[in-house]
Amino acid sequence: MSVVRQRPPALATVVLTAGVVVVGAQAFVLAPLLPDVAAGLGSTTAEAGRALSAYGAGIVASALVLGRRLDTLPRRAVLMAGMGALAVAAAGSAVAPHWSLLALAQLLGGVGVGVLLPATYALAAELAPPGAAARATGRVLTGWSIALVAGVPLATVLGDAIGWRAAFGALAALCAAQASLYALLPSASPGGPSRGALIAALRAPGVATLLTGVLAFMAAFYGVFAFVGVEVRTLHGGGATTAGLVALAYGIGFGVAAGADRLLDRFGTARLVAPALALLAAVYLALAATTRAYALFLAIAVVWGLVNHVGLTLLLSRLAEVAPGRRGAVLALNTAATYGGAAVAGALAGPVYEGVGFGWLAVTAAVLLALAVPVTAARRTPS
Repeated sequence: MSVVRQRPPALATVVLTAGVVVVGAQAFVLAPLLPDVAAGLGSTTAEAGRALSAYGAGIVASALVLGRRLDTLPRRAVLMAGMGALAVAAAGSAVAPHWSLLALAQLLGGVGVGVLLPATYALAAELAPPGAAARATGRVLTGWSIALVAGVPLATVLGDAIGWRAAFGALAALCAAQASLYALLPSASPGGPSRGALIAALRAPGVATLLTGVLAFMAAFYGVFAFVGVEVRTLHGGGATTAGLVALAYGIGFGVAAGADRLLDRFGTARLVAPALALLAAVYLALAATTRAYALFLAIAVVWGLVNHVGLTLLLSRLAEVAPGRRGAVLALNTAATYGGAAVAGALAGPVYEGVGFGWLAVTAAVLLALAVPVTAARRTPS
């Protein structure tokens, strides 16, 4: 590996974080615009919504099929190619005349993200000085908070003001600009093996247990986040603003937590994974108990974002550290587990919510995380 370990240059950190912001905007933009997209395409909301499933499927397939190559290619080239695919996908979405072509465009975007995210996290870890992986990872992860707090509301405003097609067109231009920014990053190649890379990465000590934690973490998050807005609007009224404040509270907590990432490195990330998942399970129980007290629920949502940031930072930084020679492959497996968890949530959360309500959905999320606690604590990953 020819990347020199040093304090991550400020410019590289900004560029990598900006890339996560763009990916986050792409990931979140379609859902709030879905009714407008369906009307514009002359389709049902369910048909237009298949583009969301196509996006997730593209990510998982890309991470599993192309992930084995990530440790043989320059990180910069992978980032530029992935963001280029995302730009084409956004442009294709902007001009799609039918929901099936929209889904195809989103599938292409997912393929780009499936290599873009693991390459981003891998390069952030490679540029970090020894013992600072959590801090470096946490800084890049703040891009998700920025996308949620600023990018998504801006996209919806653009959608209302100039139409959903123009919003996707603006996103395509943003993706193209971000692809050019990646040219400023180091160009060194990791030089790792490709044959059997994913299997070898999965067999590395600690990887399987950490991926179990990722799967539980993401299934819990996506399942609850998908219906939290519906629940608060049903209970408290107020339309989209009521739901939007919950997302804003979550995003604020997620962003604020970045200031504590250096403490994670100081205390040792290996020993903190299981306790963080246990704490997050308690947060979901608190969400279940406070849905009817809106102000208190918003406060818990801030804590939810804060603990989620800590948990995600710990999982990613540990995965980036346990098998340095196969870092790209390991983080590709993380991306597959992330969107695999989202797929599980998409399949099961709706029936649970409709059958027994939001409170039990949040309890189910807590149970998933509680089951992952002994798994992630059973065998400590290498320090």
